[in-house]
Amino acid sequence: MVDELGTIAGPIARPGVQTPGERGPGEPGHGSRWSGPAATVPGPGSGVVFAVLGPLEVWRGPGERVRIDQRKKRALLLTLLLHAGRWTSVEEMRLALWQDDAPRSALGNIKTYLSELRHTLPTPVGEPVVPASIRSVGPRASVLRRPAGPGRIESRPGEYRLIVVPDEIDVVRFERAVERGRVAARTGGPAQAAELLEQALGWWRGSAFDELPAEVGGAESLRLEEARWSAREALIDARLALGEHDRVLPALRALAVEYPTRERLWAQLLVALERSGRRAEALREYRGLYRRMVTELGIEPGAELRRVHQEVLDPARGWSRSPSEPTGLPAPLNRH
Repeated sequence: MVDELGTIAGPIARPGVQTPGERGPGEPGHGSRWSGPAATVPGPGSGVVFAVLGPLEVWRGPGERVRIDQRKKRALLLTLLLHAGRWTSVEEMRLALWQDDAPRSALGNIKTYLSELRHTLPTPVGEPVVPASIRSVGPRASVLRRPAGPGRIESRPGEYRLIVVPDEIDVVRFERAVERGRVAARTGGPAQAAELLEQALGWWRGSAFDELPAEVGGAESLRLEEARWSAREALIDARLALGEHDRVLPALRALAVEYPTRERLWAQLLVALERSGRRAEALREYRGLYRRMVTELGIEPGAELRRVHQEVLDPARGWSRSPSEPTGLPAPLNRH
């Protein structure tokens, strides 16, 4: 599998071994997200992470993962995280859990799952740890100890809300790191931009919200996947601006083959080949792509790809702009 930067690597996070966003020794950008100079935005909630950029994971802190195994309960928590900090109706939860085939007991089941999640999830930031309630199960039975109080889930008639601060969600950490990387790229700091974008992409472990049905999480999943692509391409731009053409070439080749309709990848591939002294190869790649687009899709390459092709054809003209300049970057992702 080609990682976000273009080197070959395995999964960023390994359950029980690494926390989301943390890289192992030898991987690009090694350094924990939890401490030290490589950390993302420090602040309240930096220990708790709700990770949705891949299979759902919840972490109390480094190496302390909260187990949520039941499929319906996971889908319910993901639905609350999809609307984190906002009210979610019972109807939305019903759709997420059963689509159009909800049982008669759906409302009771939802209340049960929510009660169990209240007792499972980490305590909200700033809320004192509530002493456990003690209930005797029987004359000689073990004592059942469970946290009391609403915990992270608030309720009002027909709706529920998950209490989170933005930095507790990996989506927000990803978006904030990407935006800081864009700022660094715009202000002439490609090395810092590359580091920040690499950190941002390290939060990804798979597809976002893919445990939810498409009618519930599909739109947000697609939005985040496009944001991931934009960050990948911005990271490649930063690496090209640093002169690391040979470093990104293997990834660009693999990605261009896997996603042949993403023209910006092909433009970056042409730039990397030309700047590596392989102009003839760059022109050959463009001719092959042009032929495939015309014959298979019935379209011609877009303006950016044609511009790059012309600059490869006539190197004496020089490059009209660096790939790291903001005109080639996608719009900011941060919504918070």
